[in-house]
Amino acid sequence: MCMPTIRRGVFTSGCVILFATIFVSTGLYSSSPQVQLTLLDEVLPPLDHVLSRMMAYRQWQDNALREYHARRHFHASNPRFNMDSTLDVQTVFQWPHSLQSTVIQHEGSDFIREHVFEKILEAETDLAENDQADLIPKNYDFTIMDKEDCQGRPCWRLAIKPKRKDKYLIDGDIWVDAADYAVSRIHGSPSKRVSVWVSRVEIDRRLCRIEGVWLTDKIESSSSIRLAGDVGLQIEYTYDSVRVLSAGASKSSPRPGN
Repeated sequence: MCMPTIRRGVFTSGCVILFATIFVSTGLYSSSPQVQLTLLDEVLPPLDHVLSRMMAYRQWQDNALREYHARRHFHASNPRFNMDSTLDVQTVFQWPHSLQSTVIQHEGSDFIREHVFEKILEAETDLAENDQADLIPKNYDFTIMDKEDCQGRPCWRLAIKPKRKDKYLIDGDIWVDAADYAVSRIHGSPSKRVSVWVSRVEIDRRLCRIEGVWLTDKIESSSSIRLAGDVGLQIEYTYDSVRVLSAGASKSSPRPGN
């Protein structure tokens, strides 16, 4: 739930792909605080319209979101081998691509910390500056499917199909907010098998509005790994501060809807 305050081996490869895939798929989404909700029409809008608004929104938020401070709680478990571990991290994002994370506390399996959590932190920093896995037409084909309610906000559900096989591209669905055309949820599986040892990977990322911007609220992922069994990974976010440029200070990128 979105808080009100501005708050090695096979096992390794599976978990790192789980998170890195979903982290880079959207970049950092923010939304205009003045955008108002509109009712969904009975007829689905043209796909080109939705995509053009998504791209305009993306351009705007790339310039508008300047900084956030977040506390993240990582939890990973493997019941078969009775492995469990948590990690608390303080993360600071600064425009345009700086992402720095500091470990505050760790409990449980040192193996998971070294081979899963630390690998995740390395991967997200390395992948933050490129668009090879972003939700853009360069990487995906989109199909508009339906209109749905997303935690009280109307959304368009789009199917996404990667244009190439890549372990960092998701085959699944996204939910686009009908008011500001920000992506509010992503669900699916990597389009390329991450390992011969990993038979299934499923990822679900949800975002929420905080202080007028959209940011990741929670990531849940699961995978089935030969010999190791099921592996689960969750990351929960609490934001301490978020800084967004005002409309007048963000003239280089148009406001969504204008």
